[in-house]
Amino acid sequence: MDDDQNPRGDQAGGEQSRGSTTDLAGELREMAQQLEAAFRAALESERTKQLQRDLAGGMRELSTQIQNTLKSLQTNPRVQQAEERGRQVLNQARESKVAHDLQETIVSGIAQLNDQLRKLVERLESDRVSQVGGPDTHPVPIEQEPATGETTRLPDEDKAGP
Repeated sequence: MDDDQNPRGDQAGGEQSRGSTTDLAGELREMAQQLEAAFRAALESERTKQLQRDLAGGMRELSTQIQNTLKSLQTNPRVQQAEERGRQVLNQARESKVAHDLQETIVSGIAQLNDQLRKLVERLESDRVSQVGGPDTHPVPIEQEPATGETTRLPDEDKAGP
């Protein structure tokens, strides 16, 4: 018998739908528990702890090297000149009409995008509320196909002759 057929011919499938919803919820809960257990086991394993120690040591070394490099760059006269030129270019760009116009265009575009997203969210939320029907209701899947095959009328035994 297929999963989508009703084992009892006298019902329309309501109990089976509720049962399958309960089974799905139970299976999802069990899967979440199994995933949690797997992550905990992975995090608590000795190999993971060793990887964490190695990663922390590598990050400390990288941090030390970056700090040393930055100190040497700060004292380099060529870097100081490049920094000064960068500041000048940045100040000129801030004072430029083109930069100001570009900033206004970007702000306007983002504002329009936010407005469209706000409308989309409102529409999706109103659709969800109208489909669900209220906070205490749960959608129950309704089968579109009949649970049984075509009905064939059999001849009555009392009227049928030998």
